Amino acid sequence: MEAVQTSEIRWWKASKPVGMTEFGAPVKLTIDGVEIEAPAGASVLNAATAAGLYIPALCAHPDLPPAGQRGAGDGGCNLCMVEIDGTDGLSKACSTTVTAGMTVTTKSAAIQEVRQKNLAKILGPHPHVCLTCPQRDGCSRSQCSYGNPQETRCCTIFSSCELRKVSDYIGIPNTTPPYKPVQLPIIKDEPFFDRDYNLCIDCRRCLVACNDVRGVGCLEVKEVETPQGTRTYVGTIAPTLIESGCTFCQACVTVCPTGALMDRTLDPAKREESMVPCRNACPAGIDVPRYVQLAAEGKYGEAIAVVREKLPFPGILGRACFAMCESACRRKDLDDPLSIRNLKRIAADNDTGIWREHAKKLPATGKKAAVIGAGPAGLTVAYYLAKQGHGVTIFDAQPAAGGMARYGIPSYRVPAEVIDNEVAEVSALGVEFRFGAKVDSVDTLFNDGYGAVFVGIGAQGGDKLGIPGDDLPGVVDSPTYLKAVTMGLVNTPEGIQTGKKVAVIGGGNVATDNARSSRRFGAEVDMVYRRTREEMPARLEEFEGCVEEGVNIRYLLAPKKIEPGTNGFRLQITYAKMALGEADASGRRKPVETGEEVVEGVDLVIAAIGQFPKRFEGFGVETDRKGRITVREDSMLTSRPKVYAGGDCVLGPSTLIESVAQGRVAASAMDIVLGGDGDISEVLLRDGWETSPYIGRKKGFNKIRKFHPIMLAPEQRTGWDEVELGFDDATARAEAARCFKCNLAPKIAEAVLPPESSLKFDEATIASVPTESGVFQLLDGDKNVLMIKGVENLRAGLMEQLERGGDATNFVFEEAALFTSRESQMIQAYLQQYGKMPGGGSDELDDLF
Repeated sequence: MEAVQTSEIRWWKASKPVGMTEFGAPVKLTIDGVEIEAPAGASVLNAATAAGLYIPALCAHPDLPPAGQRGAGDGGCNLCMVEIDGTDGLSKACSTTVTAGMTVTTKSAAIQEVRQKNLAKILGPHPHVCLTCPQRDGCSRSQCSYGNPQETRCCTIFSSCELRKVSDYIGIPNTTPPYKPVQLPIIKDEPFFDRDYNLCIDCRRCLVACNDVRGVGCLEVKEVETPQGTRTYVGTIAPTLIESGCTFCQACVTVCPTGALMDRTLDPAKREESMVPCRNACPAGIDVPRYVQLAAEGKYGEAIAVVREKLPFPGILGRACFAMCESACRRKDLDDPLSIRNLKRIAADNDTGIWREHAKKLPATGKKAAVIGAGPAGLTVAYYLAKQGHGVTIFDAQPAAGGMARYGIPSYRVPAEVIDNEVAEVSALGVEFRFGAKVDSVDTLFNDGYGAVFVGIGAQGGDKLGIPGDDLPGVVDSPTYLKAVTMGLVNTPEGIQTGKKVAVIGGGNVATDNARSSRRFGAEVDMVYRRTREEMPARLEEFEGCVEEGVNIRYLLAPKKIEPGTNGFRLQITYAKMALGEADASGRRKPVETGEEVVEGVDLVIAAIGQFPKRFEGFGVETDRKGRITVREDSMLTSRPKVYAGGDCVLGPSTLIESVAQGRVAASAMDIVLGGDGDISEVLLRDGWETSPYIGRKKGFNKIRKFHPIMLAPEQRTGWDEVELGFDDATARAEAARCFKCNLAPKIAEAVLPPESSLKFDEATIASVPTESGVFQLLDGDKNVLMIKGVENLRAGLMEQLERGGDATNFVFEEAALFTSRESQMIQAYLQQYGKMPGGGSDELDDLF
């Protein structure tokens, strides 16, 4: 049978005999009658695993040295015992090196007897009553039909437990002593990790992973005296993880074969995504850990090369990204998330240009694409299509490129020079810009020979307040006002007049941009929000900027009507006082009127409560009721062939990074339409740099709080100079060094599991299946479970599925009189392990559960 190995076999250096620096030439040996090759010096266990031959082992792991070579001597699990011709007795496969002509036997009565004896020693001090229970599958382990005490039962990872699978493979002997609880510590009130030392089998994988491989050294072997004798387990060197110097790298949890160490923050259905949430949270898919760790070494040129593999505008996004990666950063659950956006910025500001060496630029194809809108999405499309060799023309009604990055974000946040520099990179690829060019119909573009069109017109319309007087002179929407700010059309004869008092209605980031911009024109500014600070969606740094710059933030007020002003004011606004009631659909408490009102004079009212895309009938594409263009998510294709769309005109008011991400998707799809292969990927850093698996012991690492960027002093913020100045070199390195290096954990190979036999899913095999009731599982080529189904007649049920077709290649079955109950048990066990339905779910099963 083949061993279940889901990751690449690595001949780990510690598998070599002591003193051996390099493996020798391959030698031939025979294992269970199969002739294989392995490098001289490799262990029999690794050689067997590489050949797909399973030998049980709980202390061994593909990425850890064998127990016999890490100070365990004759210790370890002793489950990997094998027979070697010419050698008396049994040998440990994990510490026996291969030699030419060696003949190894992994299965015999003598081997089975010894393995079961050693397994009994492992299970004796470990809760194991569930392993032999006839009702074990699907059981929650929270209640027991047989009345077994909670502390004697197995843990919640039963269905995926490596110890359980190895025990099933070897067979639990009747001589296994019953477990007697000894009340070892159970710790569930510390960051990330739950520790139940009663479940520890002292395999010492975690010890080696932490102390030797990672070099952190926060674990040690503990000994306690119990009525059953001395009990050993692995615990922290100090009472808490923090005091022990834990760096929360996840290595210990990842290699643990039982439920002794578990990370409560991980999602079993999205294991790698939840292990490295910053990378998963980035809409553009930037390898966040890699560039952060390069920044920690001061390698800013290399860091920006990594960023530019997915993002053409690191300078803009280093200043104005909403940084979903920071919100997802695991470190936030300890103290503060990393300042990832600012690390991108310092890398962009210190770009050495090494990314240019491997930048893609394919030969000209002779094909043309048109882009309507020079915002982040449109610029992204143009950038990548030009790299693919296509001719690209961008049409924009405004006098300069940048879209909302230029006309919707004040220059004290993103200077125009930064935008100009990054637009210049697009232009350098041969992209043609036509400014002041409004496109009303895509038919004209197709008639001019363009083979594909991208619509990226943004969300330029501003929502009205929806109250009497919201159309009076002096009442404007946010997009109109911020565009006027950028174009120098505020407090000019033909422009918008702030007067001496401005009221900004709204509590989001756009509202803060309007309020802070208005302060720079010398006006007194109220930012009026109908809820409280707790519910306000504005980012903390934007809120603090308002406070520092003298914006009056007023809560629990909502505009009720606007009238012509008196007493020297242009307008008079009536506010209703609000109180918070029950939570609404957004999860925030709904504001309700108290019956009291406040009447005040103002000169300018800015509605910053929402934006929407403007409809252009000439594009001939479907839109939703809010005017957003409807697209396919996998290609950004609209309802019209060869017309694509992305950014705010699809999403509604969103973020720059989301627009870039959609631009990448559209560029790939458009490249295919234009005759390319759709591969817009680039590898811009090719120096082989990878995160070192050795972290080392860092004093105080887990107590270092977030470093803050240099800010322009509030009293100096009278003009449009950039307010947030970023990090200096030393601070940037220190902040980047706070990274947990979460990306190392998914690189740890999965443990080699016992083989699972399955049958070929074809008519001949099904013909031999009994006609009794039972449950079958359909598997694909990678042995993933596609379906779990209970039926009255196994053979008939399988034939029905075969006739339906699908991806199934193999199946397993078991007879069960109570097949519906057994089906439910098995599905619950699957859900517990993977967090999703088999095969991703089906209507039938979704209805059932």
